[in-house]
Amino acid sequence: MDNENYIDVLVKSSSGDPYTVRFHIDKNNLSAFCSCPAGIYRKLCKHILHIISNDESILYDRTQTKLMEQIGTRLQKTTIPSLLSELNKSEEILKKAQQRIKKAKINLGKEILQK
Repeated sequence: MDNENYIDVLVKSSSGDPYTVRFHIDKNNLSAFCSCPAGIYRKLCKHILHIISNDESILYDRTQTKLMEQIGTRLQKTTIPSLLSELNKSEEILKKAQQRIKKAKINLGKEILQK
């Protein structure tokens, strides 16, 4: 941690070189920036999602687990956990809908393409 307002975490990349996710804490607000290509364009990337989901598998340096704990503690003072929960629920609904679509297409194909 550079100072009390920033937490830097090194995360894994597909190339093997680490990216840096920097969290800025200001009162009860928390913002993040990732040095990955998506992060540079201010997109929410998988690296930030893994960190705020407390997924230690994304850590490049396993000694930074304490930093993840600090981020988790800070997150609890924000609306981020409820928004993350909403995202997870929406993704589950989407996954189930995609499965229903696939099944419906198979059934339609069976009916239309009878031999």
